[in-house]
Amino acid sequence: MQIEQVKDRFSQVEQCIHNAAQTCEQSGDAPDQLRNCLAELEHESHHTRELVEQTQDDGEIKQCVDKMAKIGDRALQVFGGGNYVDDQLQVAVRQARKAISALKQTLH
Repeated sequence: MQIEQVKDRFSQVEQCIHNAAQTCEQSGDAPDQLRNCLAELEHESHHTRELVEQTQDDGEIKQCVDKMAKIGDRALQVFGGGNYVDDQLQVAVRQARKAISALKQTLH
């Protein structure tokens, strides 16, 4: 995949992560574990953005996207742990995880 395509797709991932994080902030009762996962996802997406801008090495980018997918999986696990998470936040987190998965499949 060309680096420009990766940048475009990654921009979509960033937008979904940002949307999920904002929705979480606006939710007064989101579990701390979910808040932590989303903060970690935002941090990792910033790191990955720097990498995408600076390198042509698909291997490093793949590793970062894999890490983001694992963080996204942890965020989804919060829903099944008996925690209340409002529907809007669940949708936002699921969209972010889906966008990460799509990018991951494209890279691999």
